[in-house]
Amino acid sequence: MLTRLPRVRVRQLIVLALAALLAVELSGVAEARDLGRIQRDLADAREQREQVEEDIAAATRAYEELVGRIARLEVEGEELEQEVATLRMELGELDELVTDRLRAVFKHGSNLDPLSVFLASDDPSAALSRAETVQRAVVSDRARSEDLVAARTRLGAAEDRLAAQREEVEQAREEQQRVTEGLEASFSELGELVGDLESEEQAEKERLERERLERERRERERREQERREQERQERRAREQAAASRTATTSSSPSRASSAPARTSGGMACPLDQPRSFIDSWGHARSGGRAHRGTDLMGPRGIPVRAITNGVWSIQRPGRSAGLWAILRADNGDHFWYLHLDSHTVSNGARVTAGQQVGTNGSTGNATAGAEHVHFEWHPGGGRAVNPYPLLRSACG
Repeated sequence: MLTRLPRVRVRQLIVLALAALLAVELSGVAEARDLGRIQRDLADAREQREQVEEDIAAATRAYEELVGRIARLEVEGEELEQEVATLRMELGELDELVTDRLRAVFKHGSNLDPLSVFLASDDPSAALSRAETVQRAVVSDRARSEDLVAARTRLGAAEDRLAAQREEVEQAREEQQRVTEGLEASFSELGELVGDLESEEQAEKERLERERLERERRERERREQERREQERQERRAREQAAASRTATTSSSPSRASSAPARTSGGMACPLDQPRSFIDSWGHARSGGRAHRGTDLMGPRGIPVRAITNGVWSIQRPGRSAGLWAILRADNGDHFWYLHLDSHTVSNGARVTAGQQVGTNGSTGNATAGAEHVHFEWHPGGGRAVNPYPLLRSACG
């Protein structure tokens, strides 16, 4: 019997491929899927295609066996045909011998009994010879008859085998054709599915790339706007400082004690002399941070002053900031003072420009021996900007 290939398995693969194709088309109509889902579907389709490739390899091996079987059947058929031809020839010869023998019986009579021939002869020697000849003829006739029956039996069996062989060869060829068409169809459909999913994956990657470029463009624009805003605020600070110097020059000093004289609305340096500071905005700090203020360096305990009029708001001490407070200026700006050694006014106190609000120190993450005020400027209470230009105007 021929080995039957798994046609049911092939049909199942075809149905799965068609269902997957339909699912892709329907989901594409509903909405675009994310890249992860597309890649998972693509992996599934590739896995199915690999399975079909394995089935094709198995079917190819079975096909090769089928081809070999067909070849053997064809050789067997040729041998059967030759055997049938030989048997027919032998049968023809036997038919002729039987026919000749029947003619002889008809001509000489049917009494071929060897004993009758022997007794009917006058010459004993001749009678014996004739009897032996008759005996051989009788034995020969009987053998020919048996051979004739056997030959006809073999011929019938050979013809039956030949007919069965031809039918088997035809069935094998039909099976071969069905398997080939089924595998080619399933592999072609899965190939189309993989191609569609790969195209969808590429389209989704391109869409994500366009979105990334758009985000980068918007981020560049945002940074550019922030830069322009910072420049605007710095110009504003310089203008305010210039206006403060003009107002201070035009007024007569009337303050006593340690507070420098300032007109209402003027600006004062946040730290008394001796002091020093540089533009350290953006310098690297521990933990990968960037500096977002200016450090006013000076001895421990010297006065720390309000840069402008506002409300002194003391904050909860922090491990990093130490003792600190926010001066909420009347114009809406916030000024942060970090690492103080002490506060000299109470929380919520109303202060004026130049009034002492604390003393210089190194609390928090500042280093002893490098006492300073970490000073930040938050225009409008928002994001910090570089206070150095403002301090240069206020401190000289």
